Amino acid sequence: MKLLIAVPAFDQIPTKFVECLTALLQRLNRDGMSVDVKFLTGTLVYAARDKLAIHAITHDYSHVLWLDADMVFDDELLYDLQFAHKDFVSGIARSRRPPYCSCLFSDLSAVKRIDDYPTDTFRIAGCGFACVLIKTDIIKAVRERFNTCFLPTADLGEDLAFCKRASDLGYAIWAEPGVKIGHIGQIVIYPDDVHALNQINTGVGDA
Repeated sequence: MKLLIAVPAFDQIPTKFVECLTALLQRLNRDGMSVDVKFLTGTLVYAARDKLAIHAITHDYSHVLWLDADMVFDDELLYDLQFAHKDFVSGIARSRRPPYCSCLFSDLSAVKRIDDYPTDTFRIAGCGFACVLIKTDIIKAVRERFNTCFLPTADLGEDLAFCKRASDLGYAIWAEPGVKIGHIGQIVIYPDDVHALNQINTGVGDA
């Protein structure tokens, strides 16, 4: 496996994500894995994803591990995704804002989310690309057929648009329930909001 870890990001990246990525890279390096990381910043996420896709194709990576820059994971992440033995597999994550919706979908035409997960790897219609391991051959096939990978459609955002294109080409999309990814969110704290304050564990002094 020649792996590219592809990270589309805005101009700032949470420290916790950097810590998780560093631990993952250290683990893979110890295991002798051939792995590179590429960040691409910008306000248009789909454009960043498309450029990362082209990079993966032109540099002959066999697989791409897509990670959003606001996720939390452990250093077993790649191995846990590989456990599914699938060419296109997502971990399980939820949105970072209330009501914390599932990022997995059973139907893209009706945009139906999957909230109840089986214990084994299961088929899905689409997913957010917060944590996805995919063979580069699939990315290449989508780009060759549609002349884009992640361009949004009128009904679907960039990640689900890619899933729809891949499905139209006959590729199956899977989710691995053993891979549960944390999503870094934000809350507003008021001085008298004790409940919110109790949810924060900064480990530092007064802000």
